[in-house]
Amino acid sequence: MASATEADHARISMEHTAAVQLADAAEAPQIKEDGLDQRLAALPHDRTTEQVVAAMYPDDPAAQREVLKHLGGGAQTRGLWGSAWKYTKCVAAVGAAFIPATKAYKAIKGLGGVAEAAKLVIKAGSVAEFKKAAGNAALNILGISAIQNNCF
Repeated sequence: MASATEADHARISMEHTAAVQLADAAEAPQIKEDGLDQRLAALPHDRTTEQVVAAMYPDDPAAQREVLKHLGGGAQTRGLWGSAWKYTKCVAAVGAAFIPATKAYKAIKGLGGVAEAAKLVIKAGSVAEFKKAAGNAALNILGISAIQNNCF
């Protein structure tokens, strides 16, 4: 297991690379990351996809419709999902698991919040790499099938 310092360095490196990749992909609406964790934490425990997307794009119904269209369009091939859409899907999956008083909530907060956790998972690229980068926090997140299905 990597030391805390090694894990921090790996996390910072992954965050930077993910941020650069996300900035290059402009096809998805930009998630309003400021206050995202608070908006998601305020949702009910039995939150819907629509509620999660509304928290990701507050006061932007056009972006909400666009994202819901893509999230619900299961017929699309993997190649059609640019890195920004992959990030959007992953934030939605991580956000759906961001329920106060759960192990996943604590793990996601420990990784820097929903947006940062999503960036880390995507950058890791695999379950094994995410476990290396996130350590014990990974175990509380990777058990959620929606995160595995939408972030890797």
